[in-house]
Amino acid sequence: MSEAIEQRRMPGGMAAEPSAGDAALVRLVTGFAAGIAMLVAVALPVMHVWTELREENAAMEAEARIVAYTVSQIASRDPDLWRFQAARLRAALATATPEADVTMRVRDVNGDTLAAIEAPLRGPLHGASAPIFENGQPVGTVEIEHSGLHLLVQSVWVTLASLFLAGGSYVALRLLPLRMLRRATSRITHLATHDQLTGLPNRRLFHDRLEQTAAGLKRYGGHFAVLALDLDRFKEVNDTLGHAAGDELLRQVAKRITDAMRESDTLARLGGDEFAIIQRSAEQPKAAEALAARLVELLSQPFILHGNQAMIGTSIGIALSVESAPDHLLQDADTALYRAKAEGRNGFRFFSAEMNQALRERRALEQDLREAMATGQLHLHYQPQVNLSTGRVIGLEALLRWDHPVRGRVMPDRFIPLAEEIGLLSRIGEWVLREACAVATRWPGLRMAVNISAHQFQAADFLRAVRTALEETGLPPARLEIEITEGVLLTDTERTLATLEALHALGVSVAMDDFGTGYSSLGYLHKFRFDKIKIDRSFVATLTDDPQAVAIVRAMIGITHALGLRCNAEGVENAVQAALLRAEGCTEAQGYLYGRAVPETELAALIESAGGPQAEAVAPPAAGEAPYTPPNPARVIQ
Repeated sequence: MSEAIEQRRMPGGMAAEPSAGDAALVRLVTGFAAGIAMLVAVALPVMHVWTELREENAAMEAEARIVAYTVSQIASRDPDLWRFQAARLRAALATATPEADVTMRVRDVNGDTLAAIEAPLRGPLHGASAPIFENGQPVGTVEIEHSGLHLLVQSVWVTLASLFLAGGSYVALRLLPLRMLRRATSRITHLATHDQLTGLPNRRLFHDRLEQTAAGLKRYGGHFAVLALDLDRFKEVNDTLGHAAGDELLRQVAKRITDAMRESDTLARLGGDEFAIIQRSAEQPKAAEALAARLVELLSQPFILHGNQAMIGTSIGIALSVESAPDHLLQDADTALYRAKAEGRNGFRFFSAEMNQALRERRALEQDLREAMATGQLHLHYQPQVNLSTGRVIGLEALLRWDHPVRGRVMPDRFIPLAEEIGLLSRIGEWVLREACAVATRWPGLRMAVNISAHQFQAADFLRAVRTALEETGLPPARLEIEITEGVLLTDTERTLATLEALHALGVSVAMDDFGTGYSSLGYLHKFRFDKIKIDRSFVATLTDDPQAVAIVRAMIGITHALGLRCNAEGVENAVQAALLRAEGCTEAQGYLYGRAVPETELAALIESAGGPQAEAVAPPAAGEAPYTPPNPARVIQ
């Protein structure tokens, strides 16, 4: 189960030491906080003392000047005797000094005290003086002294408050930024080691946990297993319901898997719809098998995504520590996963040494397929479709072929699933549409049928691809026929219906391929607008010796007549089958009786051997379209 990682960890599981950059940043923050705290502790008391002293000195100087002015008046009126009028001088001092803790003196030019008001002063003293004038000449001074004890007490309180404020500033400026830094670092580490969508460990942390598990079990003994999971049909959900639904599906899948695991196990999302589990248990492979079976069952149950129900599954590959090296466990689990998907999906497989060869072959095939797309190894063959009544060719079905220079002919059922899995199917499908439409323009009067997979049909840009192919080649839409299987109709019926209606609006016809197999339902024919039904070759093959096959084919043809649809029988190999189908009212057929799928260069001879094309097969015909003439081989070869 995923665990919150609040600090970086080394492979051994120990907390990593702070880096040199982190230590330098801590020192910088600490120095800054200490500097601010020291400034607060010193500056506030100094500013308080300086301000108070300046105000008191200014007040004492003003008071001294006032008293000196009064005494100067006395001296001017009685220049000879004012020095001996102590009573009048004390009266002048008393009227100007309301404070009790002030000492004031009047001195002559010789410094002798002529009058004074003494007060007991404690603590540091400070004072001011002002000259006494007699007719403009200084004859003495007035001195005033104040006690500085109250200022000292105030300064002590201010200093204490400043120290407290400085301490708070240091704590705030150092601890809070460092705590925020640690939280940011922890968040960054978590984002670097966890998947943002599900909150699970990512591939990087998974490998770290895998190394820790391997090292711990090597020291203490025991076994463990690695399970690689891949969701089946996830791309269909993403394409049909949207990316928001896909994200919600991944979150619900993560929760279901987590609930099914023990706390000692580790679940990680490696990317996309890929998950991996480290299961610690001494009872291997029994424990891994039980967990895999439980997960297959859990993930096969419906998911509710924004009001829509989705059905998926999971394929699981399992690698055991007793059979694989620790650094190859995940790779081996992936190999087993590919085998599980190849064998039908929605199951699990244990890794075996033989799987490596299959994986190497698959990767080689993937590389060859990508190269085939780039070098033009893919090409189309065309099988004629005939009118059973006239035997004339009325259309062609485009079939994809891959001729590899070393492998030879690679059949579609081998490389098409791979193309879908690695994301090449849409590109291949678009190329097939364009190529088939381009060839159809060189064969007037013939309809071109193109098989479309469920994945391509449900893609958001499918209609754009059809329009582009028609516009670029100039093929009339009425001559393009899209063939889909019943599997297309199983999911997102509203979107499928809208796509079918859009195709009809373009003028493109739609055929249901392989009717009678898989999930056949008459409700599809009622709900969806089809132009043609193709009877699967498995029914045609047994027409001559199986009465039940005859009854089924007769019923299918009857349905097409009742609904006004065209009917095509696939896999007609002999004249007896053709005669039976014709007798039952089937209108079209294709198969080896009329010709195998051939490249365009061989179409002229094949069509002529069948009596030439039936241009009236396409309704309505393209305006201004010329009558059929066999194409010049020089024009056919591209």
